[in-house]
Amino acid sequence: MAASGLSQRQKQSQIQAMGQSQIQSLEILSMGGDDLREAVYKEVQDNPALVITRDAGGGNVRLSHALPDATRVSSSAAAGEQESDRHQAALEARADTRLSLQDQLLSQLHVQRLSEEEMRLGERLIGNLDSRGFHILAPVSLLDKDSTEGESMLQKLIPLIQSLDPAGCCCKDTEESLLVQARQRPSPPRLALFLLDGHLDFLNPPVVSSIVRKSQAFFEARSKLFGVKENPDWKDMRIDANAAENALTFIRTLDPFPARDYSTAETRYIAPDVYVERIPGDDAEEVQEDFSRGIIVQDGSAWRVRLTSSIPAVGINPSYKNYSGTDSTAVIRTGIRRAKEFISALEERQDTLLRGSCMIVKRQHAFFESGPGNLVTFRQKDVASVLGLHEATISRMAGSKYLQCSWGLFPLKYFFLSPAGPEKEEGEPAASRDQIKAEIRKIIKEQEADGGKKISDQKISDILAGRGIKVARRTVAKYRADM
Repeated sequence: MAASGLSQRQKQSQIQAMGQSQIQSLEILSMGGDDLREAVYKEVQDNPALVITRDAGGGNVRLSHALPDATRVSSSAAAGEQESDRHQAALEARADTRLSLQDQLLSQLHVQRLSEEEMRLGERLIGNLDSRGFHILAPVSLLDKDSTEGESMLQKLIPLIQSLDPAGCCCKDTEESLLVQARQRPSPPRLALFLLDGHLDFLNPPVVSSIVRKSQAFFEARSKLFGVKENPDWKDMRIDANAAENALTFIRTLDPFPARDYSTAETRYIAPDVYVERIPGDDAEEVQEDFSRGIIVQDGSAWRVRLTSSIPAVGINPSYKNYSGTDSTAVIRTGIRRAKEFISALEERQDTLLRGSCMIVKRQHAFFESGPGNLVTFRQKDVASVLGLHEATISRMAGSKYLQCSWGLFPLKYFFLSPAGPEKEEGEPAASRDQIKAEIRKIIKEQEADGGKKISDQKISDILAGRGIKVARRTVAKYRADM
C-alpha cells in the first residue's frame, strides 16, 4: 500500500439533514397569506385526516372525508351553505367593468382603415403585449409564413399602435417607449430626444451638471473618430445647463410604463398579514408587554399586533380519532401523523410571525409614532439573536408578508435597514437611509424657504456632517435621485 503512494483513512463526522417536516415548516413560514390559504386547502384535500374547523374568510365550513374503508362522514350548516350559494350567485351575476389594455387598443384599432390582413396582424401585435405594454415575442414571429408583405405591414402597424391611447405601447422596452412618446409631443427639446435615443444612461443620476458633462464628452469623443458621419438631428444642438434642465423637465412628463392604468390579467390585491394598532392612552397605562399576546410597550406608548384571521383553522378529523378499523390502521396513523406535523408547522409559522412583528414594532416605534422618515437601523440578524432563531428563518418570515398600520400598507422587509455608514461613538448605530433621506428633504425645504438657489450635493453632505451624519457627496446624489 505504501509503495503505491496510496493510503486509507477513516473520518467520522456529523451532518445534520432536514427532515420532510422541517422542510414543510420552512415552506409554510415563507408563504404569504394567499399562498398559505391555498396550501391549507390543498393539504386538507390530500389528507383526509385533516379538516378545516373554522374559516373566517369563507363562512361556515363543510367537512366531508372518506375513511380508508370508504365510510364517509360529513357535516354542514344548512344556513351557511345557502349563504355561500347566494354569495356565489351574486359574484357570477356581477359584470366585470375592468378595461384591459387589449380592449382599449383594439377598440381604437378597429376604427382604422386597414385591410383584412393588416387588421389580423394588428390584433396579433396587441395580443402580444404584456402588462407594461411591451412586446412578449418578437413582432416578426407573428407574421404569416405565406405573407409577402409582412415586413412592410409591421413598419406600418407598429407606429400606428404606438400612437394609440395610451401612447408608447407596442415597444420593446421603456427606452423605446419614452422616445416614441417624446416624438409624438409638439416641439420636444432636441437634447431630450438625444438622451432618449440610446443615451438614457446619461440621466443616471438625473443631475443637470452631470447630463451636460456626459453629453459634451460624448460629442467631443465622437468628433475625434475618423469616418463617422454626424447625425444632422444633433448638428448645432445647444448643450448647457438650461438645455439640460428643459430636457430633464420634459422627460419627467413621460410615462415609463404607459399601460400601468390597464391590465392584461386579473388584478391581484395585497392583503395584510399583520395589523398594528395603537392602544389608547388610558388602556396603555395598564397593559404589560407580552409578545405572545402581541402587546408592545415602548416610551410610554403601547401597541397591539395581531395576525390576519383569513388563514383557515385546521384540526384532526374526529372520525379518524375514533376509528377502530384494523385493515387500514397504518394508513390512518400516517394520515394523523402528517396532519399533526402540518398543524404544528402552521402554529410555528404564526408564532414566529407574531413575535417577529412585535420586535419590528418595538425597534421601529418612532416610525409607528411619527411615520415615514423615522426608520432606524435594524437588521434581520438582530431579530434572529433576540428570538433565538437563524437569520435565514427571519428572512423567510419577512418575505411576501405585509403589515398594515395607521401610516399605510408596507412589506415587512421595509422595516429592515442596514446602517448607511460606520457606527458613531460608543457603538451607537449609524443613521439609516430613511433617516438620511428625511434630513435631505428637510435641508432642501429649508433652502427653498430661504429663497436660495438649488443646493449642491456637496453642500448637503457638509450640512449633514455638521449634524453628525457622515455621508459622501455621491451617496447624497444617489439618495436625491431615489427621492
